[in-house]
Amino acid sequence: MPDLSAVTRLPKPLKAMVYLVMLAVLTVAGIGALLASIVIVGQLTGSFDIATFIAR
Repeated sequence: MPDLSAVTRLPKPLKAMVYLVMLAVLTVAGIGALLASIVIVGQLTGSFDIATFIAR
């Protein structure tokens, strides 16, 4: 996998596409982490049970 210095040498449209893909990946990872933390807090506080969602 090339390092980020290789990205700086790309033409501007390709560089923008690379940065947009990186931003999309980070956004999906952030939303996944937020949902996981909501599930963990819900399990710990007893506000909902994940087993009921899986059993459906």
